[in-house]
Amino acid sequence: MGKRIVLQLMTFLFAAGVFGLAMQAAGTSVTETTRDFTVTLKVLPPESFSGPKAEMVHDGGAKPLFLKGKHPPNHHLVVFVKKDGKPVEKAKVQIKYRPADDAKAAWVEVPVVKMHVAGKGASTTHFGNNVNIPYGFYEVDIVINGGPPAVFKLTI
Repeated sequence: MGKRIVLQLMTFLFAAGVFGLAMQAAGTSVTETTRDFTVTLKVLPPESFSGPKAEMVHDGGAKPLFLKGKHPPNHHLVVFVKKDGKPVEKAKVQIKYRPADDAKAAWVEVPVVKMHVAGKGASTTHFGNNVNIPYGFYEVDIVINGGPPAVFKLTI
């Protein structure tokens, strides 16, 4: 009986730890400051752009990657841009990523959508898209209006 309980407890703790790491990765938020902007990169669970329970409203830019499809997304990779502490609602945003441990790896461009949270209005404007990106350690470069990049290294 004792060994069985210990084994069940260890299995539960391992599963809880793995689930916790996945949740942490799916809720990553990091901030960098460029010459002109404060840029916050967030990696969240994928979010919906359509249907009665849409979480995001598409305000322009690229087409959003929808939750259903041939390659469904596993993350919502977005940036919030501020200038002088206020959200920026109009900007040309470029996002690209590659494995951080391979400087020769090709950059992957994210088709950037301008969006806001459904029911919350323009003050929640942010840029990015749903993506299908494997878990790993990445370098993410974000360029706002052609300025110097905000460079992030993070584990997803």
